[in-house]
Amino acid sequence: MHLQTFLTFVGLLSPALAQRILPGAYIAEIKNTNPNGFLDKARSNGIKVRHRMSLDQETNIFNGISFDLEDDTVENRAKINSWGEVISLSPVRLYDAAAPVASRVTRDVARAISKRAQSGAVTDVYPPHVQGGVDKLHAAGFTGKGIRIAVVDTGIDYNHPSLGGKFGPGNKVAFGTDLVGDAYTGANAPVPDNDPVDCAGHGSHVAGIIAAVDKDFTGVAPEVTLGAYKVFGCPAQSASNDVLISAFLQAQADGVDLITASIGGASGWTEDPWALVVQRIVESGVPCTIAAGNDGAEGLFYASGAADAIGAIAVGSVNNLNSPEVLTSAKYSSASAKDKTYGFTGATGSFGSETYELYVPVANGQISDGCSGITGDAATLANKLVVIKRGTCTFDAKVQAAVAKGAKNVMIVNNVPGTIEASVTVKGVNVGMVEPETGDAWLKLVTAGETISTTFDKDAPVFITAVANPINGGSMSIFTSWGPTNEMLQRPHISAPGGNILSTYPLIFGGYAVLSGTSMATPYIAGVVGLYLQKAKNEGRTVTPAELRVGLTTTGKPLVFNDGTKNSTFLAPVAQQGGGLVDAYRFLNSQHSVDTELLEFNDTQNFHASLDFKITNNGKSVANYKLTDLSGATAYTTAEGSILAQAFPPTLLESYSVVSIEPSTLSIKPGQSKRVVVRVTPPTGLDAARIPVYGGWVSIAADGADVLKIPYMGVATAMKHATVTNLEEGFPVLLNYKNQSITTNSTSQKYPPGIAWGLALGSAIVRVDVVAVSKPETNDVTIFTDSTIGSFPGYPMYWNPRTPAGENTTTLWNGRVVKKEGDPSIRVPAGTYKFVYRALKITGRKQTGRDYERWESPSFQYSP
Repeated sequence: MHLQTFLTFVGLLSPALAQRILPGAYIAEIKNTNPNGFLDKARSNGIKVRHRMSLDQETNIFNGISFDLEDDTVENRAKINSWGEVISLSPVRLYDAAAPVASRVTRDVARAISKRAQSGAVTDVYPPHVQGGVDKLHAAGFTGKGIRIAVVDTGIDYNHPSLGGKFGPGNKVAFGTDLVGDAYTGANAPVPDNDPVDCAGHGSHVAGIIAAVDKDFTGVAPEVTLGAYKVFGCPAQSASNDVLISAFLQAQADGVDLITASIGGASGWTEDPWALVVQRIVESGVPCTIAAGNDGAEGLFYASGAADAIGAIAVGSVNNLNSPEVLTSAKYSSASAKDKTYGFTGATGSFGSETYELYVPVANGQISDGCSGITGDAATLANKLVVIKRGTCTFDAKVQAAVAKGAKNVMIVNNVPGTIEASVTVKGVNVGMVEPETGDAWLKLVTAGETISTTFDKDAPVFITAVANPINGGSMSIFTSWGPTNEMLQRPHISAPGGNILSTYPLIFGGYAVLSGTSMATPYIAGVVGLYLQKAKNEGRTVTPAELRVGLTTTGKPLVFNDGTKNSTFLAPVAQQGGGLVDAYRFLNSQHSVDTELLEFNDTQNFHASLDFKITNNGKSVANYKLTDLSGATAYTTAEGSILAQAFPPTLLESYSVVSIEPSTLSIKPGQSKRVVVRVTPPTGLDAARIPVYGGWVSIAADGADVLKIPYMGVATAMKHATVTNLEEGFPVLLNYKNQSITTNSTSQKYPPGIAWGLALGSAIVRVDVVAVSKPETNDVTIFTDSTIGSFPGYPMYWNPRTPAGENTTTLWNGRVVKKEGDPSIRVPAGTYKFVYRALKITGRKQTGRDYERWESPSFQYSP
């Protein structure tokens, strides 16, 4: 199958990167043979293959092999596909990684933290644990002891003292493997070894969130045993899906209790090969927590793989209530202030070990922002530290204004709490940033007529602090990818602290970092699951993945919507937050349960008139339940007057469903269950063309106490009527070999042309067929209403996600066609041809021609 996708660390905030297929590399799922048998058959048939990976660690889950096909022709692929032992043949796909948004810290940080701990400056309460209720479980003695969690990532720096300091049995990081080697880029061959040490960073951060034991913070489940499955090289560039599948299979075969992966990419289809493997692993009894994705900017209907896998637990991100900062120490003095310590974040250059007099320009009683230039004498500013207030213009503009007056050292005063690493590209200048409080102190001294000097030490220790986050602390992170999937399944299930999270980092990079992403929220949930499994193990209970998924989702706390700057007065849509913020304490201690985590009402054409669930009283006395509706905002998918998805924030409406719950009150004896029926009437007065997604929660109170909330979600339009092809931006389009648009008929082409297309919504099948215009009698292949000469090689393409903004898929024709999918290609003679493009609509049926969107290209003369 041809899954168009891309994959990144979902804790890394970056624009979507285009998919890449590793040329000549394939994955075959096989039956009634093993990888060696497959290789022997290929070679005996004259097909030259190079073995990449055996994917048979657990044959009950997946039995297969990945290989390089030396002579990568349609004919050879068709021959392999024809073998009875081959279930499916898929290309190996490369998944790109980008640089993390992180506050990396120096090698002195461990010493700084240690000193801070000894001084008593560290509190015993870690804010993310308070947010998610983990602090209460720690107080009750839950640590995750005896539970084995596999981390599929960049490996783990097990040398880090907070991560155990050693690798192997008896240690915190006790098992695992390196599936690729340090030199692996994704494009070269994996060179596995037995040492999964992390030299990229991401995996160590994830591991610390789960299980670090540190004087400054503790992981969610500090006594779990970790397995490190390294699937990226150093630095992390790309990974391939055969590597990911192999890692999951190996972890499952190693007998882990849980697999977690902070990796994902736009998909929205449960048929994705990696998603299918995850689904099978979950069905075998091993739960999988997968990051929901960091593409919140792309809007709705942008679910990530393999978080969209059936049975997986998809995790969204909530911002930390506090923003941890790593600051470098410095001191300032004046007539009334002696050796006052402050902290700064470096941006570019180094202040070295020097003392400077501060130059603080003041305008209208405030430190100048420098946007209208800097006053002062160029000869004197060269030896001073120029102080400028953040705001109004860019960092570069401010710094350039100071440099124009001869400045070589600039300190920016932040205009919001905390500091950031200012983005400065001006050369030959040293730049840092201080907190507003430091700037206020300097302004007061300068206004009083005092001269201020500051002293830097290039070996100064750093210290970690935190500032309150009043803007979006405790709300959903705007980068969290929104559901639903293309099959209208709700994702994410649950959300957890993932924005501005301090955790461990490889010692070679300083030991600690602050990162943001659903990558950080996912290990938090993995740790919570570890605590739950410990409790169940102590009680002698066996736990299913469904119990975990349902329990996490229905014990969450729905959050109000935040657009990145302020909170609203209404709850964020279910499509963004799922069950809301995790409540770990309630998850472990609830005496009430239900048998479904989501009520998915589908669209208006496939609408479920009613859905039901079962409530079970696990307590020791009769419980009296009251069920009510708690509505979330309705979100429009597309922009007004457009077929394209609206970027974050989408238009939100306080337009709610009418929800009927029967019975709405009931009593249940201990150990017994009763069924409840829910009927939903979608909101009225909506613009159906904008694809409204509505939802809320069925709130369940027991004896007056709020105990559970089941998310419900639906789409208030018929998705089959929604346009999937990006016609609005001129796609599809016929291109010549120079990628220039061909708009007139019968243009002569010496070289085969190509086609470019983009999707406004996901499409399960995109196909391109070739029609012989000059010799219609040769059109012997019927595709719905068209007589064609055959299909464009490489098509149909299956399970295509919505095309990211500004991107498209371009394929050049090679002058050949395929008569039947899987058959060898044949060359076409000179003549006049045209292309017919089709994209299957969402909920459309593969065999029904009217369920496809159709486009016909201009005709062209092809004369090879």
